[in-house]
Amino acid sequence: MSARCNKSKTTESPDEQVRHALRGLRTPLLGLSGISCLGNVLMLTGPLFMMLVYNKVLTSKSVPTLVALCLLALLLYCFYGFLEGLRGKLMARVGITFDHRLAPSLFVATLRLPLHFGPHARQHDPLQDLATIRNFLMGSGPSALLDLPWIPLYFAILYVVHPALAAMAIIGALLLVLLSVVNQMATRSGSQNVTQAATATMSLLMDARRNSEAAAAMSMGDDLCKRWGGGYVNAISHARDLADQASIFGAISKSARLVLQSGILALGAYLVIDANMSPGGMMACSIILARALGPIDQVIAHSRGTSAAWHALKRLRVLTAALPRARPQQHGMPRPRKSLTVRDIVIAPPGCATATVAGVSFELESGDALGIIGPSGCGKSTLVRALVGAWPTARGEIRFDDAMISHYSAETLAEAIGHLPQTIELFDGTIAENIARFRKDATTEEVVEAAQLAGVHEMILSFPKGYDTPVGEGGMTLSGGQRQRIGLARAVFGNPFLVVLDEPNSNLDPVGEQSLNEAIQRMRLQGQIVVIVAHRPSAIFAANKILSLRNGRAEMFGSKKHVLAALFPRAGQPHKPAEVVNGGENAAPTHAPHHMASVPASRNGESSVVAMA
Repeated sequence: MSARCNKSKTTESPDEQVRHALRGLRTPLLGLSGISCLGNVLMLTGPLFMMLVYNKVLTSKSVPTLVALCLLALLLYCFYGFLEGLRGKLMARVGITFDHRLAPSLFVATLRLPLHFGPHARQHDPLQDLATIRNFLMGSGPSALLDLPWIPLYFAILYVVHPALAAMAIIGALLLVLLSVVNQMATRSGSQNVTQAATATMSLLMDARRNSEAAAAMSMGDDLCKRWGGGYVNAISHARDLADQASIFGAISKSARLVLQSGILALGAYLVIDANMSPGGMMACSIILARALGPIDQVIAHSRGTSAAWHALKRLRVLTAALPRARPQQHGMPRPRKSLTVRDIVIAPPGCATATVAGVSFELESGDALGIIGPSGCGKSTLVRALVGAWPTARGEIRFDDAMISHYSAETLAEAIGHLPQTIELFDGTIAENIARFRKDATTEEVVEAAQLAGVHEMILSFPKGYDTPVGEGGMTLSGGQRQRIGLARAVFGNPFLVVLDEPNSNLDPVGEQSLNEAIQRMRLQGQIVVIVAHRPSAIFAANKILSLRNGRAEMFGSKKHVLAALFPRAGQPHKPAEVVNGGENAAPTHAPHHMASVPASRNGESSVVAMA
């Protein structure tokens, strides 16, 4: 799958990829239609065999004729069985191929749904919709649909035998179709209610599972169970009502089919009595009618699956049409090495029309470390999400070495950016795999180098299995501080040019804070740019520049010494973390502000402070 995922990187929009996959179904479906044609012709073997036995064998009492007919019928039935098996295998491969073409791009789309739709992302599950379409294609529903066009062939044969038989068969088929349409109309709202109730129940269950520690610690289990139970009972009630309606229509449809089959047999017997048909023809027409109604029965039986697949396809088309097209990228762009420039950017969270950051500008050079400070809700995390390319900017520019961030390929940006988010999420795997970002080509030396740069090498070696220690789902086997330090190693893996750390010391003890600041110092010496979002002052000890945000706008930008002196004239500079060696720039006094105030900034480096009016 990894190779297929690599191939999925394309300039086609998600909607174009879905349309391309649908166009790819045309050729195999045409071939399957040909197989269905042969199969429906071969299905006449039974009626013809019955007719010949009644009209020829029984009247002539010829055993050799009976044996010859039996052998011929056996041969034709074997060929029909071969075609049916072939059709089933080909249909399964059509479903798998359709899934294989779209799964990698829809997986990427699933990862980016929260970045495009924000809180509304839960309403979309493209991979589940793809699974619904795949399962439908691999089932017998499409085969029944492919058989539908051949129903007129059987009606034509009945008409040749006697027009009255064809008329009764057509009326019966129309009655069954009408019952199916009424069933769909009656159960449509019920199906929607079942889907909505099940989705809401599953969302609550996933929330409860994700927050299981808090639920257990605060004894929320019973209350959550009651809340979930209410939704679960609601979903089950809707499902029961839907099943009741389906069973009623199913019973009516089955009774109608039985009445129709008996009716055409009775009509055939009347025609035999009236000398307008032979007994063999009567039996053959009964079998032909059953075969003509077979595809209709199958389509009705699979109507829910067909409807689910159709609605899943519609949801996919709507979703992929709403996703943005991949912007063309300039190939051969070198890895950035000199500067990061932000000019007058405006950022609105996905799914929100109101900007939470507006008009922020600043410039950083190789070796700079920027501390972003400000009160909660001032836009710090929003800003860094835009810096790493997770959230788009509504206006303004973010440039690496004077080139727009959109000009770089995804591979180059992956190597150029490291990110430690506020909420540390590790993936189920080993410590080494998480540090290496699950890259198959990562070497042991690169993993160890990242761990040493982040100051976690010794901590990792203290585990019984070292770098091969499983972290569990979400890193559950590790403490919060251990997850944060391993997340830092993941962020610095590959020596990215820009490393963005959002609250990097929120779970760290003094030893961890010392390792963090030493890591920032080492990255600065290597010419990397480090951006640190901070609430605790010790996090910006190694920074040499400060950006203060307030209400989504830049309040000040400049050297740490001047900005903090202007903002907190009595508090002084951030204190040095415990036992940190080789102190940072302007290491100072013993205490620091607990509330650091927090849009365009100066390009004058360390010697200036810009106060925005």
